Amino acid sequence: LLELSGTGAMVAVALPEARVREDLDAWDGRLHVAVVNSPSSTVIAGETEAVVRLAKDYEESGVRVRRIAVDYASHTPHVERLRGSLASA
Repeated sequence: LLELSGTGAMVAVALPEARVREDLDAWDGRLHVAVVNSPSSTVIAGETEAVVRLAKDYEESGVRVRRIAVDYASHTPHVERLRGSLASA
């Protein structure tokens, strides 16, 4: 995972997956649903700047947001770059 270090971010938001997916459409693939924790909690991951901006927008509209302590976009296409090295190992 060191190869991915510094390449992304993740936040949990207190919104249902369907609502989050609608909001992510505007981000042109820069953000992804990484995990659905419950019917009212979804984790978003992607490019750091995009995650930070969307999290700020949610917070300003009263949505609870919690930053996850990682610096890569786990559970998204961002980790595909590891496929070759993992397959070789």
